[in-house]
Amino acid sequence: MAASNVRPWAIFTGYMVLAAALTTKAIAIIRAQRRARSTGRSADGADPAPSGRRAVALFSLLAALSLATTWYHMFRFFEWSYGQWAIAHVAAADTDGLRLGEWLRDTSLFRQAWASTLETVPRAWWSLQIFGFCANWSVMLAVQSRKRSISHAWVFILLGQVVAISFAANLSFLAVLCSELPDRKRAAAPSALSWHTVLLFGNLLWAMSIPAAIGRPGFMLLLLGPHLLAFAPLLLDKIFPARTLGEPTWFWKAASMAWVLAVAFKGVSDEKVAFEVVLRTLYEHPAVSSVGWDVICCWISFGAWAVAGLN
Repeated sequence: MAASNVRPWAIFTGYMVLAAALTTKAIAIIRAQRRARSTGRSADGADPAPSGRRAVALFSLLAALSLATTWYHMFRFFEWSYGQWAIAHVAAADTDGLRLGEWLRDTSLFRQAWASTLETVPRAWWSLQIFGFCANWSVMLAVQSRKRSISHAWVFILLGQVVAISFAANLSFLAVLCSELPDRKRAAAPSALSWHTVLLFGNLLWAMSIPAAIGRPGFMLLLLGPHLLAFAPLLLDKIFPARTLGEPTWFWKAASMAWVLAVAFKGVSDEKVAFEVVLRTLYEHPAVSSVGWDVICCWISFGAWAVAGLN
C-alpha cells in the first residue's frame, strides 16, 4: 500500500469500525436497561406486559429495516463515487484491479454525499427533513435519558450521525422501552416552552440555511452545525435545572416539522417543480436514496412511536 494512501484507508476503516462499535455499544445499553428493569420487576413480582413485548419487537424490526435500506444505498453511493473517480482518472481506470486507496485519498465522501443530496431543490426536499427529525429526536432522547437513567445517551446521537438517524432513533426507542418507568415526581409534563424548545428551533433555523450555501467556502462548517447541535440537548442537562428542560409539547414538535416541510415545499414551488419529479428524485442518486429512505423510515418509526411507544 502506498504511503500516501495509508491515511485515507485509516480514516475509512476507522469510520466503519466506529459504526460497528457504536451499534454494539447501543445494543449493550439496551440490554443493560432491560436487565435493570427485569431485576426491579422480579423484586415486585410483576411480569412484562404483552403490549410492551410487541412494542420491543416492532422497533427491533424497524431498526433492522432502516439499517438495511439506508446502508444498501450507502454502499451503492460508494460504488457510484468510485465510478466517478475512475472516469476522471482514466489512467487508473485502465490498470488492472481496483484503486481504492487513490479513490479514498482524492475524494471527500462526506462532502460529496451531502453536496449531492442538497444540490437541487427536489433533492433538498428529502434532505431537509432529516434535519428536522434529528433535531426533534435529540431533544426527546435527552429528556427520556434523564428521566429513565439511560447512561451514555450520546452513543445513540453519534450513531445517528455515523449510520442513520432512523436506525439510531429506533435503538434509542428500544432503550426507553426497556428502561424502568420514571418516578412520577421526576417525570415532568411536556413543557410549553423550555430551553429544549428554543434549541430545537435554533437548530432548525441553522439547518434551513444550508442549501443556499452549497458551493460557497463556508459550506462544510455550516453543514457541521446541525450535526454538532444534535449533542447540545445532552449538554443542557448538565447546565440548566431540570424544571427548565421539559420535553417540547406535541404542538411544538408538529410545528417544527411543519416548518421544515413548508421550507421544502416552498423551494419546490418556487422552482415550479412537479411533485412527481420530487418523488422520482429518490432514486436519482444513491446518496439521495440513502437519505430519502432514512426520511421514510423516520416517518414510519416516529409515527409508530407516537402511537405505540410509551402507551
